Amino acid sequence: MRNVHYLPSLFVVALLGLFAFGAISPTSGPATAEEAEDGEDEDDGGEFFEEETSFSGPQVSKAIDKGVSWLLKKQGRNGSWGGIKGNSTYGGGEASGNEQMPASCTALALYALLKCKQPVKDPRIRKGFAFLMKNHKKPGTAYEVSACLLACCATADATKMSKTFKKKATKPKLSGKFRGWAGKLAAQLVDMRTARGWRYNHPGQTTSAEAGGDEDISSTQLALLALFAAQRLGIKVKKNVWEDALAFTLEQQDDDGPEITYQDPVDPKKKRTANARGFAYVKGLAKPDEGEATGGMTACGIGNLEMCRFILSDAGRKRDKWNERSDAKKVQKALFDGIAWLEKNWSPFNNPRKRSANIYHIYWLYALERAMDLLDLRLVGSHRWYNEMGQELLNRQAKDGHWDSNSTHAPADTLDTSFALLFLKRATKGSIPFGSITGGSDEPPSDNR
Repeated sequence: MRNVHYLPSLFVVALLGLFAFGAISPTSGPATAEEAEDGEDEDDGGEFFEEETSFSGPQVSKAIDKGVSWLLKKQGRNGSWGGIKGNSTYGGGEASGNEQMPASCTALALYALLKCKQPVKDPRIRKGFAFLMKNHKKPGTAYEVSACLLACCATADATKMSKTFKKKATKPKLSGKFRGWAGKLAAQLVDMRTARGWRYNHPGQTTSAEAGGDEDISSTQLALLALFAAQRLGIKVKKNVWEDALAFTLEQQDDDGPEITYQDPVDPKKKRTANARGFAYVKGLAKPDEGEATGGMTACGIGNLEMCRFILSDAGRKRDKWNERSDAKKVQKALFDGIAWLEKNWSPFNNPRKRSANIYHIYWLYALERAMDLLDLRLVGSHRWYNEMGQELLNRQAKDGHWDSNSTHAPADTLDTSFALLFLKRATKGSIPFGSITGGSDEPPSDNR
């Protein structure tokens, strides 16, 4: 297994003790008999937001329950949710409408359901994993491997709530077949890495300059999220993987941008001046909304930088050493400038600067949630992002519980519903304990965090 091995047990304990367990701990959802046996309180949606909104916590919980029920009904008899279909494969090449990445939708749906607190023992969850392990135990593409690893890691504490962890100091852990599978998936994902990141390519599929080369910021984001979750469970990924991803991500940001003033993410009583610089899918591609900055990719870039910085500063314990790095200030400026770009191009629903195919409106919301909850920020400039985006999702949910923005690949309803649930549930919240945009601080959090 190249670059992947299990951490010594003492380091696992220390690492898991430091984390806040949010990235792999679902926090609410439909009540089940098994959850009642665990003695957990009924959720009122209170963990989703802290300030006044135009909607309530119970409304959010109801929307999540309806979405979960719809997603469970979409499961096929064989346990799967189908595969992605589209007019082209990720990474170039015609697909002619054929099914691509057959493990992808199933893994994504399972991940969303587990985040919404469906228990691993639920027969439908078990059936979904049985499908993956029987047919796709070694998935074919980086997208599928990443999604399977995320779903696998989410089983670690699928029946626990974050407040239970805090009260009982319970540590999440992978059990039995899931731990073995997670280790193999992490090793496979690292082996699929190109020079500095990942692409959606099938094994052996070559890339070209026209297709965008060997890495893109979206595939790299998904892979890093999966490896981040795995590392938190004791499956260590060597630092060179994070170093390379950090360097690649920085190169996808605009070289310059207009200077704007916006509310400081660290101190809401102050204003900050920054250059609005967004991130591109693959900087320089011929298609403007792939080669130029967009909302979804800017959110991905911010998330990548924060995860890499967290790992490379030894989970925040070696912040002084991090600050001595030659690129530390560059990373800090990239984060402030990325948020400035989001403020300048803000939209609570439409993916900013996306104009053609694969616009992914609801994926944009989920990408933004990941970035802001990794930093633990309530505001994007002057925008309370969860309130504004959450209202959009509540307004757009179909009566039967699903979402379909008509802006993604088929099955769009399954993909959009999974992304919407992950956003509403704030699946990434608490991943990094201090959540500071400045890389960690001993000072009390500001009103914005």
